[in-house]
Amino acid sequence: MVKELIKMIKLTVLLYIICSLGYTFLIWGIGKIAFPFQAGGSIVYKNSKPIGSMLIGEKFTSPYIFNGRPSYAGNGYNGTESGASNFAPTNGKYIAAEKKLIDKFLKENPSVKKGRVPVDIVTGSGSGLGPYISIAAALDQVPRISLLTGIPKTVLYKLVKRNISYRKFGIFGTPGVNTVKLNLKLSSLIRKYNFKIYKLVFKGLI
Repeated sequence: MVKELIKMIKLTVLLYIICSLGYTFLIWGIGKIAFPFQAGGSIVYKNSKPIGSMLIGEKFTSPYIFNGRPSYAGNGYNGTESGASNFAPTNGKYIAAEKKLIDKFLKENPSVKKGRVPVDIVTGSGSGLGPYISIAAALDQVPRISLLTGIPKTVLYKLVKRNISYRKFGIFGTPGVNTVKLNLKLSSLIRKYNFKIYKLVFKGLI
């Protein structure tokens, strides 16, 4: 009995080392070598300083750039407090909050007709951290950004279309636009067309 028990303990320890530690370090090592950017958290740097991640949205509120989905995660896109609002669709507070978000979006983007507001731009994601918005939500913001920055709408439409993330392998996920990536690209355009606004919006940020 004692010998059998010792064998079982040894086998358990061996399997733990192989399956828990060995497998973990193997996958981590492969990731660091084959996909260093993704394995490192998809961190975006400026002047060697981290300014964000492609995996987590930012609280973009400036009228000069593309705004993302609202977040109910702690203090707005706080990675330590991921979560949704947990309100039922019929909850009075939720309905009132949504009405405010819709009215705000329509006021900022008058070219969008009432009843045609993309659902995702006025509702939070399940995690509250999602950086993606729908293609329609991005395109609807082009007229506003063009008017305020002086960048031609045709240039901005091309910018959005070049940064669309399509379904993986044609079947997984939903086509959308990463607002962190999109605003990084937009910052270069604003710097080219309107340096004064670039300094106002992006100084020390992107």
